[in-house]
Amino acid sequence: MENLVSQGMPLALFGIGIVFVFLCLLVLATRAMSILTERLGPVLGVAPEKPADYPAPPAQVAAIIAAVTMHRQRLRASRATP
Repeated sequence: MENLVSQGMPLALFGIGIVFVFLCLLVLATRAMSILTERLGPVLGVAPEKPADYPAPPAQVAAIIAAVTMHRQRLRASRATP
């Protein structure tokens, strides 16, 4: 039994070492790709927000406010009753 453990330990350590090296290479490759995309990729700016072309009609705004108010009232009522 002692012989099997002494034979298995170097194999396990070798496997752990291979996985560690692979993960290190993966991290380095990911960083390299990130640097390359920052340098070679297009520069994207934030587009300024343009105002709405037309304002909502007052009747529509009133309907939205009424709907939100009703929803909140129903939500409070359902929380109040167990």
